[in-house]
Amino acid sequence: MRSTSSAGSSAKFASFIDALLFHAVRAPNNPAIGLESGVITYGQMADAIFAATARCEKAGLRPGSVVGLMISEPVWHICLIAALYRLGVPSVSIGASTLTLQSLRLAAVLHDAALPGGFSGNAMPVEADWFTHRASSSRLPDASFGETDLCRIALSSGTTGEPKPIALSPQIIWDRLTTYSFRGSFSCSERIYCGPQLQSQFGFAIAFSALAYGKMVCFSDSAETSIPVMSYYKADLAIISVFQLNRLIEVQEKNLGGLSALREIQAGGALISESLLQRTRKYLTSAIVSAYASTEAGTAAFANVEQLGNAHAEGAIGFVTPWTSVDICDDEHRVLPPGRDGNVRIRSLGLAPMYEPGMTRVETPEPFFPGDYGRLLSNGILVIAGRTTEVVNIGGNKMSPDRFENIILQCRGVKDAAVFTVDVNSTLPQVWAAVVADSTVDVGEIVKRCGETPMIGTPTVIKIVPSIPRNSAGKILREQLRKDLTKSSA
Repeated sequence: MRSTSSAGSSAKFASFIDALLFHAVRAPNNPAIGLESGVITYGQMADAIFAATARCEKAGLRPGSVVGLMISEPVWHICLIAALYRLGVPSVSIGASTLTLQSLRLAAVLHDAALPGGFSGNAMPVEADWFTHRASSSRLPDASFGETDLCRIALSSGTTGEPKPIALSPQIIWDRLTTYSFRGSFSCSERIYCGPQLQSQFGFAIAFSALAYGKMVCFSDSAETSIPVMSYYKADLAIISVFQLNRLIEVQEKNLGGLSALREIQAGGALISESLLQRTRKYLTSAIVSAYASTEAGTAAFANVEQLGNAHAEGAIGFVTPWTSVDICDDEHRVLPPGRDGNVRIRSLGLAPMYEPGMTRVETPEPFFPGDYGRLLSNGILVIAGRTTEVVNIGGNKMSPDRFENIILQCRGVKDAAVFTVDVNSTLPQVWAAVVADSTVDVGEIVKRCGETPMIGTPTVIKIVPSIPRNSAGKILREQLRKDLTKSSA
C-alpha cells in the first residue's frame, strides 16, 4: 500500500502496523522504544503485539466495535493500538476526563490503572501477561481495514471545551505519517524524543511515524527525567509542546549539560516567545522549529524560527506546508488577499472529519476552520493572532494573547502567565492577566512594560495565581481560567 523504511527498502506494506513488524523481521535487535526503565527492541515489540492480539481476541473484542485505551505505560499503549488494528477494531486513547464521552459508545475500556468512580461500562484491566503469552497469536489472520474504513478515533486537544472525537481511516493515517517525515530534520533523525502523551493525536503521530520508519522513539515520565532520557539514548530530535520546552529549559537552568546529541527541537501548541527562545539559546545549540498543527488537519505549517525573521515577534509560526492549502477568510467565508487578517481555513492531505456515533467509513470533509484568527503573508508565512474567540482587541487592533504573555514573561519574578478577555457588558471586553510569580515580582513593572509596548496596552486586571490550568498538550485552558477568576472576583 505504501513504502516506509528508513533503510531505503522498496517494500510495500498493507498497513502502518505491517511497517513496524517489517522492521522486527529486518532488524529485530534494533532499539524501538526507550523508557526510563530500559529499551524495547523491534523484535520484543513484535512479540508483545502478537501476544496482545491473541489476548484481545480472547477477550471478545470484535471488528467494528470501538475500544477505549486508558493506558499510561507507553509500550503497552503502542502494542494495544497495533493489536486492535490487526483485529479490525477501531481504538481511541482516552483519559479520565474523556472516559464518559457519550458520543464514543465504547464497547470496552482497556486500562492499567483504577478507573474514576461511577464508570459502569465494560472495563478490562490490562496486566503484563497480556504481552508475554504468545500462544498462536502470530498466526492470527488480520481483519483488514479498507482504505476509508474507520480504524482510529483521535480526541482534539479540548482548548475550546470538551474534546471533539475525530475519525481516522488507514488512508488518513498513512498521509499523516508520510507528511510527518518531511517536518524539519525528522527524516534524517534516528532517535526521537516524544513529549506529548500517547493519549493525544500528536503523541500517536510522533510514535508511529518514528516506528514505521524504523527509528527509535523514547519517552520520559516528567520534565525532570526528560534530559536524562534524551541524554542516555542520544536523542537527536525532540518533538514537544512549547510548554514542555519551557519546562525543559527550567530543568536545564538547574542541571546544565547532557544534550550534546540533540540537533533539533520541534515545538508546537503555542507561539515560541522571544524570551523563551533567548533562554533556550543560552543552554542549547539545537535548531528550534516552530510547528502549527491540529488533530483535524495534521501539520499545516512549520519553520526554523530563524527563518521567520521579524515576523516571528508578530505571531508567525511557519511556512505553509506543500500538502496544505491555507485561506484567510472574512466572516462570510470570502477569501481575503495576502496580509489581511481573518479566519484561518485549511485544506490538507489527511484532513479528517468529526466522528459521529455509528460511523464506519470516513469521508473527506469540507475545508476546516480551526478557530484561529490570523493572516497569510505573500511569502507563504502564516501569522496567527490567536483563537477567534480569544483574540484581544486593543483600540481596534486585534492580537494574540500570546503576545501579551510574552511581554509579561519578560518581567522580573514571573514564572508563567495567561491573558484572556472578560466581557463586562462594555463596548470592548476587559483584558485580564493571570500571573504565576515568586516574591520578586513587581506588578508595577508588568503594568509599565505592557503600557510601553506598541499596540499592547495595560491589562485591566492582573491577578497573582498559584498555577495556570493547561491541558495534556500544555495549552492554556483560558475558559476555565476565566470562569475561576471571575467567580472569585464576584
